[in-house]
Amino acid sequence: MIATATLLLQYVSVAAFIVTLAAAWWGVRRRPWRWVLCLPPVVWAAAGLAFYALAFAGAMPPEAFQLLSAAHRTMGAALILAMVVVTLGDGSDK
Repeated sequence: MIATATLLLQYVSVAAFIVTLAAAWWGVRRRPWRWVLCLPPVVWAAAGLAFYALAFAGAMPPEAFQLLSAAHRTMGAALILAMVVVTLGDGSDK
């Protein structure tokens, strides 16, 4: 049961990475002057896809799996923190 739920969440994560890349591509095409804003989510999504490609292929030792998994979660946490900071700062400008 837990293994099935974990595998399902991993596939949902891969789908979210693909949707993130597609949304960033659409955003850059729509507003090319804001391409730099798409870099953090693109790096996060690409790193996630690379991580799961290696994980599903069985090409990582357990230590590397743990390290890259923790690094990817840290990137996600940093992105969320950045969004919160930007959101809080957005309301203070008049």
